[in-house]
Amino acid sequence: MNCLQFENYLNINTSQYQNLNVETLNHMMERYMLTVPFENISVQNQVPISVNIEDLFRKIVLNHRGGFCYEMNHLFGTYLEEKGFDVHRASATIHTPDGGRSLEGSHMSLYTKIDGIYYVTDVGFGDLPLHAIPITHVSQPTVISDINGEFRAILDTEDYYHVQKLKNNEWVTLYHALLKPQFIHDFDDKIVYNQSNPNSIFVKQLLVTQPQTFGRATMTHRTLTLSYGDTKEKYDVTAHNYKHFLKKYFNLDETIDRLED
Repeated sequence: MNCLQFENYLNINTSQYQNLNVETLNHMMERYMLTVPFENISVQNQVPISVNIEDLFRKIVLNHRGGFCYEMNHLFGTYLEEKGFDVHRASATIHTPDGGRSLEGSHMSLYTKIDGIYYVTDVGFGDLPLHAIPITHVSQPTVISDINGEFRAILDTEDYYHVQKLKNNEWVTLYHALLKPQFIHDFDDKIVYNQSNPNSIFVKQLLVTQPQTFGRATMTHRTLTLSYGDTKEKYDVTAHNYKHFLKKYFNLDETIDRLED
């Protein structure tokens, strides 16, 4: 991939952030997440997903699109690898708000090792902070705070960690992940499932979300939600306004077939 073009698009300050440390990693994550939205428009429009790096570079950098976890984390992970970071893809299972679980291992996360410490480096989840989360023991947790809340990553065993968010004064697991390096093609069957199976949440509904200066904007095929800390504003999404919302909050110029009906 063309790292210079990638950095120019994301406005990464390579003159100030050159060292392979947490400060550089955080800057790169922040620039990526503030520039590239999480979105499943291709899935909604039944356009096949490619995880070939050149295809992802064309889609996200050249065509100014976003993607879902496999696309977002594979492209960002590849960039980190080319810059020299010790980064790995991870198999994760999402915990749903109703107490359920996603298909086992169907989320692809990232973690990076710096100075002997592992950091969650996931830019493809949709509700995580702009900076890396150190993976720690519950006895000595490190909490990462930003405008969208407080987060931590806790080792469950030597093999698993839980990514958690503080909700109503209680730590809630967003997903658990295997602390073992995976490769993009280990997710081939999950990628097929999440773009074609009627039971997949990404097939069932549109999901576009991105951090904002005020908090977060999230759009489904029914509702746009603007989150200002604990305050939320909701707006109906229609065939007449969805393109305006896409452009204003996510800088996307796309047609969504199901909203054109």
